[in-house]
Amino acid sequence: MSKYTEQFKLTAITAYLEGTDGFRKVARHFGIDFSLLRRWVASYKARSTISPIPHGQRYDINFKRRVVQYMREHRLSLRKTAAHFGLGQSSRVGIWEHQYYSGNLATSTATQRKKPADVSKKIKPLKPTDTDDALKPRDQLMAELEYLRMENAVLKELKALREQKERRPEKKR
Repeated sequence: MSKYTEQFKLTAITAYLEGTDGFRKVARHFGIDFSLLRRWVASYKARSTISPIPHGQRYDINFKRRVVQYMREHRLSLRKTAAHFGLGQSSRVGIWEHQYYSGNLATSTATQRKKPADVSKKIKPLKPTDTDDALKPRDQLMAELEYLRMENAVLKELKALREQKERRPEKKR
C-alpha cells in the first residue's frame, strides 16, 4: 500500500503544474520531499498517470535492454527513464544499465536467487542453574558453557575499554 493516496499525489502534481512555484516550495507546502514530487510529476508527464507498476514484478531481458537503450538514445537520466517506463525507482534502471555494460544482463539477480540454506537450530546458551551438573544432559551443559564463555568475553572487553578510557586522560596531560 502506498503511503500517499492517488488523490493527494494528483493534488500536489496539479499544484505544481498550474502554479508558478518550484518543486521545493510546492513540496514544502504539502509536507513531502521535493524529489518525491519531482518523480511524481515526471511520471505523470510521461504516462498521464501516477500509478506505478506493482512491486515485485519481474522483467524479462528484452524489456531491460529496451529500457537501457532508450535511455542511451534519448540521453535521459535514470529518473526520467524510470518515469517514462513507469518504474517505481530509478535505481532499478541504474542496476540494469550496469548489468548491460558488464554483459551480465542475461544473468540478473532474479535468476541467481537461491533458497536459503537450512541452518541447523543451535541451542541457545542457557544461564547456569543451581542443580547438580551430573543430572543435566550434555546439550544443556554445553549451552551453559557457551553462555559462561560469552559472559567472560564481554567482561574482558568491558575491562579493556575501562583501562583504555583511564589511559586517555593521561595522554592529554
